[in-house]
Amino acid sequence: MPTGPRPRLPLFPLPNVVHFPRTELRLHVFEPRYRRLVRDLEEREEQLRWIGMVLLRPEPERVFGPPPRIFPEGTAGLLVDVEALPDGRSNILLQGEFRFTVEREIDELATPYRQAVVRPLREVEIDEEDAGVVAVRRDLVAVGEVLAEETARRFPFDPELLRTLGGQASFEALVNTLAAELDLPPLRKLELLEQALPERALEVLRILKSRRRVVELLRPYRHLARAAERN
Repeated sequence: MPTGPRPRLPLFPLPNVVHFPRTELRLHVFEPRYRRLVRDLEEREEQLRWIGMVLLRPEPERVFGPPPRIFPEGTAGLLVDVEALPDGRSNILLQGEFRFTVEREIDELATPYRQAVVRPLREVEIDEEDAGVVAVRRDLVAVGEVLAEETARRFPFDPELLRTLGGQASFEALVNTLAAELDLPPLRKLELLEQALPERALEVLRILKSRRRVVELLRPYRHLARAAERN
């Protein structure tokens, strides 16, 4: 996380993507302004190649007038890989680093993409050995494994990968990866991003347990679905 004065970040607003710290995000860049953004970042030192991922507000599209409004909360992703394509497009990989709040956008005519001064948000310090943290980590993995098995692995994670995350990843990485991969509406994911890590972890666990209950309620009727598939 940058220290000192408020960092200035280029913004990459999207209508359906919420990026979380400690997670990877792959994007396909095709618009001219964001091609320019990638080129500009490649000229910087590697540790300064930040992109601020923010969510567009759900509003009608406008042909003229000011740019679409954004939600102020977002995640700064570090550009760690660029796959340049022959026609000028590219596939890029961002590593989520820290949450932020937009303090003000910059009226900048020199570049075609939006930029803003942001206030980084520090996460609560987590003791990985704390009994409560250990218990929540265990429950996240256990409930995720049940969902993966019960839904024929349609749950976002393969059980093996989930166990690997549970055993090797930091608590923040485990929670944020689950939050990022769950099939939730963008605004719901943004609510998770806005929460401090302890509350986010408990809310993700609550969502997983709720889905497990639904799966358990539907278990007696699963044979009907299999019968329908044979018809």
